[in-house]
Amino acid sequence: MVVFKKIRWKNFLSTGNAFTEIDLTRSTNTLIVGHNGAGKSTILDALTFGLFGKPYRKINKPQLVNSVNDGKTVVEVEFSIGKKNYKIVRGIKPNVFGPYRDWETDRKSTRLNSSHRL
Repeated sequence: MVVFKKIRWKNFLSTGNAFTEIDLTRSTNTLIVGHNGAGKSTILDALTFGLFGKPYRKINKPQLVNSVNDGKTVVEVEFSIGKKNYKIVRGIKPNVFGPYRDWETDRKSTRLNSSHRL
């Protein structure tokens, strides 16, 4: 089973140059509520962009970059599958993609490549 632990992003859509972080380990269930424009959909866009390289909504890649800071967009997704921990770092301007396995448990961060399987 996949268990999402943390989602972090900066300079993504309307968020600024400081990381916004959602810790999903504080409770067994997480409910996301807020007023219109508060950023609920941004959480889903960040998660899907981090995992798949494209947002959930129909937004093209250049529109994901915060127009005020114009670059250094980064999304990090931490999750586990069974006893293995994974972290995916994806960015725009510059383009970044870094999947890591067991980075949290042994601090020796194994960078995954195309020959690895999740």
